[in-house]
Amino acid sequence: MGLDISTSRIVFVIVIGLFAWLATQLLTKGFVIAVSTGTPTGKRLTTLTGLIKAALSILIIAIAGFMILEEFGFNLAPLIASAGIVGLAIGFGAQALVKDIISGAFLLVENQFSEGDEVEISGKRGKVEKITLRTVRIRDKDGTLHTIPNGSITMVSNFSKK
Repeated sequence: MGLDISTSRIVFVIVIGLFAWLATQLLTKGFVIAVSTGTPTGKRLTTLTGLIKAALSILIIAIAGFMILEEFGFNLAPLIASAGIVGLAIGFGAQALVKDIISGAFLLVENQFSEGDEVEISGKRGKVEKITLRTVRIRDKDGTLHTIPNGSITMVSNFSKK
């Protein structure tokens, strides 16, 4: 029993998707170094590389998923059109989330602080454990982990950059 045309196309999409994913995993660090002004520090490079890898992975999965759905005979035009409308509705309903993401992008681009830095944010002082587009996690000296939404950050004191 041989593969029919639809199954072989699905396998092809999966193989190309995996190849694209592996390529992004290997090339992202070089890309971040090439487009950064100056040489990014190790902590900043790690943060930016992780975020770009995650975004590209989601994009590759979405594209491959749409291509596979199309092979199963789904009409994607109404799905894509409704996604735009749903995205607009979610945008209005999730303004705080959008604010967090935009603020997070600026925090990373401006290199205000990096993972491992000693900072004070919103009255909480500690070491930055994780920076995402939506939140910053800092651990204080008592071991308490504070998760701060990026949209609520109005001032940062970075004790690692003196």
